[in-house]
Amino acid sequence: MKRIFAAIAAAVLLSTMLAGCSASGVQAGSVLNIGLTNDFNSLNADNVTDEAAIEVNREIANLVNPSFFFSDSNGELVANSEFGKVEVISESPLKVRYALTGRAKWSDGVKVSARDLMLSWLAARNPADAGFNSIRSGSGLKFATSTPKIAADGLSLDVTFERAVADYKTAMTVSAAAHLVSSKAFNETDNSAALARFDQAVNSQNVADQRLLSEQYSQLYLTRGSIFEAAKVSAGAYRVDAFAPSTSLTLKVNRDFAWGPAPKIETLNIRFYSDATAMLSDMQDGLLDLAAPQESGIASNSDLIGLAKVAGANYEFAASNSIEAVLLNFAEGSAFADSSSENATVLREAFLALIPRAKILTSLSVDNPVIEARSWIYSSSSNYYSPFIQSNGSAEFLVQDAEKAQQLLEAANLRTPQDIRVLFDSNNPRAKAEWSLLGEYAAAAGFNLIDVSSSEPRSVFATGEFDVYITTVELAGELNGDPYWFTGGSLGKFTSTKIEVLLTQFSAETKPLEQISVLKDIDGELFASRFGMPLYQVPSLLIYSDRLASVVKAPHGKSATYGYWNWSISGN
Repeated sequence: MKRIFAAIAAAVLLSTMLAGCSASGVQAGSVLNIGLTNDFNSLNADNVTDEAAIEVNREIANLVNPSFFFSDSNGELVANSEFGKVEVISESPLKVRYALTGRAKWSDGVKVSARDLMLSWLAARNPADAGFNSIRSGSGLKFATSTPKIAADGLSLDVTFERAVADYKTAMTVSAAAHLVSSKAFNETDNSAALARFDQAVNSQNVADQRLLSEQYSQLYLTRGSIFEAAKVSAGAYRVDAFAPSTSLTLKVNRDFAWGPAPKIETLNIRFYSDATAMLSDMQDGLLDLAAPQESGIASNSDLIGLAKVAGANYEFAASNSIEAVLLNFAEGSAFADSSSENATVLREAFLALIPRAKILTSLSVDNPVIEARSWIYSSSSNYYSPFIQSNGSAEFLVQDAEKAQQLLEAANLRTPQDIRVLFDSNNPRAKAEWSLLGEYAAAAGFNLIDVSSSEPRSVFATGEFDVYITTVELAGELNGDPYWFTGGSLGKFTSTKIEVLLTQFSAETKPLEQISVLKDIDGELFASRFGMPLYQVPSLLIYSDRLASVVKAPHGKSATYGYWNWSISGN
């Protein structure tokens, strides 16, 4: 009930902010300096790029792209009625209308239209493998049926789904300008002609033209050169003003912005860091006002908090909606693949019994408590977490049981030692600590662990030359979570008929409590299938100076740009 009242209060607050909002409340000459970890490489946050840049791209997208919804401080979705409306117009079959108000416009003066939504749909669907590489391909848009219908006014798009989908509200985005992508793809200087060919490419399923569109969907937005092509056509609260590759990005407020929460700060100077200690050093020197550092090989969160205190800065340390997890590789060539051994199921269970969860939590909680994760779906702060973990099977793996692992291998007559290649980020101190603890009793249990870590683990992951991957994944039931990612080969080539059936059931449910019930069954089946092992919620750290007022911590952690409309400069 508290969450319901909080959501209502947030909705009232946001609607008050949105009413007639514009950038007229900007503090003249105000500048905010922000530090982000890792590089920025695409203004199109829906385009899959280098793993390390995906989060940073999302952070920038929060500032330069409009959206149908925002989340309040409790993680509840709040409709942005100034931008548009998402409306279910039929439940059987599910038909959803994504309608724009017509207020939003790109910074070259062209209105944001239903064709921009159509481009998002096309990229997510990636018809005939046209080459679109969209993170939305795993969303409910994959269950859309025929080509959506654009209304006569060009401001709404009707999408029909073959089944109910849980994420229909957030699946549709505006991340790329259809008129720009089309003009570049078809070498047309006239927007009308370019968009007419765009319509033809979509409606007639012209794969050759769709491939031309897919190239520009990604290439135009990559941060190559001194300034990238798409920078001039953002449609959000801020616009790109200057960019220095791998160094900094300057955003200026969009003074025409009147289709979302209005910002108060005129200029955002964003700097990109690979070294968190350098970020904190710049904060101490007064060069940064807001920073989102991440642990590196030379600095833990405890070290970073210590540096923040030295700098006289404020900090927020909290568990995010991402979890550190051990994922097993089910693909051919892996020790855990069914094709590798008739006893692969036993081998998977034995390895999971070896994981020292309790020791890992204790080791990482010496200075700042790390919150354990016993669900693939919800965080410990969720009301559903407790009933989930009581029945999902996670209780079997609370402590390391090397003796059980050894007995399982012996009973199955598996040769020992079993070679297991372990992949993790060699720059991540938490992952290195986990690797060390994992190896303490490995030999005694019958395993020979092989370090295949890398500073770019995704490059090793792409080759499939690993058996275990220690990595970070999103909780499927929380904000930005995706319950469809477990199967389909996205990570580890895991397949499960039972989970596919459950996902189909989940998609068909329209009542939230029924959806949660299905998610509970999915959680249990993941443990029963020995999919892997959740370890803990990845801690996030936000540091800010006294110059910055009204900081609102992201409900899901791990965001330095959440609530930008609240920010103001309080002094020098």
